[in-house]
Amino acid sequence: MKELVTVVIPILNPQINPTEEMMLHHCLETLHKYPLIFIAGEGADLSIVREHNENIDVIYFPNKYFQSRNDFAGLLLMEDFYDRFNWCDFLLVHELNSWVIKDELYYWCKQGYDYLKSGPVYDSVTKSKDGVISRTLGLNDEEKRLFGSGYDDNGLYLCRIERMTKTLKAKNKEAYAYRHDDKLPNADSVFWDIEANRFWPYLRKPTIPVRNYFAQNAANLNKNKTLPFAITGISRANIQTLPYFKALPEAD
Repeated sequence: MKELVTVVIPILNPQINPTEEMMLHHCLETLHKYPLIFIAGEGADLSIVREHNENIDVIYFPNKYFQSRNDFAGLLLMEDFYDRFNWCDFLLVHELNSWVIKDELYYWCKQGYDYLKSGPVYDSVTKSKDGVISRTLGLNDEEKRLFGSGYDDNGLYLCRIERMTKTLKAKNKEAYAYRHDDKLPNADSVFWDIEANRFWPYLRKPTIPVRNYFAQNAANLNKNKTLPFAITGISRANIQTLPYFKALPEAD
């Protein structure tokens, strides 16, 4: 019988900073009842991570996918990545810029969605253009870059493995183009949000209000009264300004 969900923590840079350590410690503590796997480049020194848990499980992938977040995006657009976790139905990809507020992971796995992720955050110029973006006809290169920039530091999503691989098989040429577009930021998020359901709904995705109950970017958190399952977009630069973290002793 398959596991329902596995938590995957990517380590792009083994020299994680104190804020990322805080995210890591909280993830290990809050999601301890689920299988948890670290992924890293071949030969990566994870000694700092092992200080938090000596018995971590690690799956290594080629180093080329761990040079930057945009390189990592290419790995998330490959069938082989999802096939490595075929013992479970869902993956929660949890980068170290995210914080699970309350363990509702089982609940979200049972809601019937194939892909859940916090929405993009735009600057004022990009936001004004979003209304004319056509998700049916597709985006031109500039629109893709603008859309992709809204997913900077947006590092948490829940997905159903079977549907992700089915989508990648059906859109093999498109996924290849996204993986090899060096000028496109956060190509994985653009592909899954825009390309995956063009012409045919391969993924069941939530409405915007439901998505906001799942996760919110830290940049939008002050605008919402109800805390979601998780916050993403957390960094050394903003953690001390977020009301939620001001009340936590770990942030002192």
